Amino acid sequence: MKIIKKLIFVFSLFLFWQVAANSHPFYVSICQIDFNKENKTLEISVKTFVNDLLLALKEAGKPELFLGEDRENPKSNEYIFDYLNSNLKIKVNGKPVTFLFVGKELEDDVVWTYMEIEGISELNKIEVECSVLTEVFSSQSNIIQINNGSEIRNLLLSKRKKVDSIIF
Repeated sequence: MKIIKKLIFVFSLFLFWQVAANSHPFYVSICQIDFNKENKTLEISVKTFVNDLLLALKEAGKPELFLGEDRENPKSNEYIFDYLNSNLKIKVNGKPVTFLFVGKELEDDVVWTYMEIEGISELNKIEVECSVLTEVFSSQSNIIQINNGSEIRNLLLSKRKKVDSIIF
């Protein structure tokens, strides 16, 4: 009986190793959009893995940024904002809107980028076009979570489906 248990254990380890060795990486970013009715703004937080974002910026011809280091490129914020501004488009109530860059924050191996859209008095419909990192990873998924103050809804965008909308 003990031999059978040991064989099952060894077989399970072998099976796990095979699955792990053949698994494909999962590429994902998260974009949180919160409607702040009091301030009449949309507050946007984009979470990406640092290495993935740096690879996208490098492929876009940007210099090395050295994020979070003493030698960080002084134009890092500008490069990141330009990239996100080119790959994230939002329409509110049928009208395109413009982002303001608020800042960025590093947390272990991810970077949070914060932006804001002013002058939003109501959120009835939102259309999001997101191609963040899809030029780098064909299997990239971009999760968009939208909070209108009373309801939270999600979109899943990718290289195949870059645009979707929600009506509240």
